[in-house]
Formats: sequence, structure tokens, C-alpha cells
Amino acid sequence: MPPHDPDHEAGSPHLRLCRPLHGGPAGPYGSDDWTQRPAVARVTDYLMGGTDNYEVDREFTQRLLAVAPPLRATVQISGEFRPRAVAVLAQELRIGQFIELGCGLSSYGLPSTRQPRESRLPWPAHTYDVARAFHDKPRVVYVDNDPRVAGHANVSLAEEPGTRHLHADARDVTALLASDACRVLDFDQPVAVLAHDLLPWMDDADAAEMMHALRGQLPVGSAISVTHATTDVAPGMMAALVGHYADAGILYRPRTLQQIQSLLGSWTVLSPGALPTGLWRRDQKLPPGMGPSAEKSHRLPPGDYSHAYAAIITAP
Repeated sequence: MPPHDPDHEAGSPHLRLCRPLHGGPAGPYGSDDWTQRPAVARVTDYLMGGTDNYEVDREFTQRLLAVAPPLRATVQISGEFRPRAVAVLAQELRIGQFIELGCGLSSYGLPSTRQPRESRLPWPAHTYDVARAFHDKPRVVYVDNDPRVAGHANVSLAEEPGTRHLHADARDVTALLASDACRVLDFDQPVAVLAHDLLPWMDDADAAEMMHALRGQLPVGSAISVTHATTDVAPGMMAALVGHYADAGILYRPRTLQQIQSLLGSWTVLSPGALPTGLWRRDQKLPPGMGPSAEKSHRLPPGDYSHAYAAIITAP
């Protein structure tokens, strides 16, 4: 099925099939107003140095850091993995179509249209920008169930040809792939799905079902890139994080390497296998301007601060 030409499309409606992925109000955050409760996307934005967060997110994050001091480094390592993964998918596997699940907020990840195009490449580099270094016309669909993410992405992606944003629940893979936003993709060609720091926010049944559905419905030659928090390192610290998230009504489910490998299923695991996120192809070369500056590279935390595993699986 050939894709729509994004340069001649008047606009694609966003699929509204969301149900709360991270639980409802609980504990001290007994409010239906999503601005009055901490949200995973905004907490991540704050930890990455972004500005799209509220006081409730910052206060909650400080409580997380009190029990898990490496958390900021862990989140930064996960973000730094994204451009490496996209480079491998685009260059080595020659995939030019991407679906990024749980894409997050724009203040650290998506380019801002307030600045000239050549001066606003973010770091970690945007999926579209990395892919475009290897493909003339990459196509990227960004998916998130956070309404604030949807609003920012609509503005940030407005001038990016070949990109769409979908406000949707990643667990409903069938509806997601059939959405108007995904019509920008050609499902006769391989598609790479980024599921970075997504599965830990699902219970076992939902995580297994989503991965099973992706493996069953993606085209031949497709790939899935996964990062996943683990209890294999510092289990006490991870248990404390689970408790704090639970107090905020947010399900958090870090898993062992064995459990993560079970979620990957029968697809082929790309070399070097499932490794701590910060160590996975750490020396992967990125296109000019897409990697960290010399100063930032010097300040990157060591890979053993990952507290998560990364892997890319490909259709056999």
C-alpha cells in the first residue's frame, strides 16, 4: 500500500483512542486535571533539561531523585541511545520509515519552529533528522498518549515533510497502524518501531500483547528497537521508584533481562544483543552535527549507569 504524499495532504486527523496508560489519580494527586498530577513525559522532559513541565512534575522528580540519585543519568542515557538506534536502523538495515512510540515532549526532543531550520537540531537528535541523513525522504510517525505532547508536536512537526503525530494508546497496535497518520507510511516496505522506555509503563499482559501485535502486523524486513528499565541492577532503588510512582497512581514495571528477552519474542536480536543501554554500540558514528558536542560528550554518564537494557530485533 503506497503512502500518501505528505507534501500534498491538507492534514490528517489524529486518532483519539487513548485510555490512561499510567493509571488514574491516586494518593496526594487526587485530581482529574492532568496539569495537577505528575506525568511521565513531563518528568522525563525535566530530567533531560527541558522546559515543558509543571511544578508538580519538578517536585515529584525531586522525590524520585532522593531515592534514586542516578535517575537523571539513566534518562539521559536512554535519550542518547535514540540517535544511535536510528542510525543503525537507517544505515545498516536500510529502513527509511519509523514509528516512534511514546515520543515525549518537544523542549528537548523535537525541533522548535521558532529558530531557523539549520540552527535548531536538538540533542539527542530528532529521529527524522537522523533518518534524513541516510534517506532522501524518510517518513516518521510520532505517537504519544499525553495531550500536551500532541499539542506541541502539531506545531513542531508542521513544517517537516513526511512526519505525522498521532495522539493514541500504543497498546492498540491494530488501530494505530490503521490510523490516518500512519497512511504516510508504505506498508509494503519495512518499518522500524522505536519502543524506548515504553514497556516498563505497562503491565505484563499489555506489554506482551503489544509486542506480539507489532511482530505479527509489521511488514517483512521490519525492526523494533526497545529500551527497558531493569531490576537486575540496584533492585532496592528500583523498588523505591516503583513505590513512589504507585503513590502517584502511575504503574511502573522494571523487569529482569530474562523477562525483557521474553517480550522480544522470536525475532532475531541484532548484534551485539541485549546490553545495558549506555553500552549498546556506544561507538556508533552519527551524521555530522547529530552527536553530542565535545563538552557534552565529556559529561555523558558512564554506560553502567543505564539501569536499563537496549536491543533491536528484526523480522526473521
